[in-house]
Amino acid sequence: NASTFTARVIAGTGSDMYSAITGAIGALRGPKHGGANEFSFEVQQRYETPDEAEADIRRRVEAKEVIMGFGHPV
Repeated sequence: NASTFTARVIAGTGSDMYSAITGAIGALRGPKHGGANEFSFEVQQRYETPDEAEADIRRRVEAKEVIMGFGHPV
């Protein structure tokens, strides 16, 4: 977990708790971590019907595009 790791690294330097939390929040905001939730919501808003969403996702998978939330290692 990037934000937890960030907080631990900052705390490990002897910095204060507020700096560690601020750093963790900054890491959480990134589009490949907590910010991915915001992005996925925006993607959902693009489609008016489930069929429209399915067709677009299939097209993106066939084009080997990166789709947030699909195919990433856990």
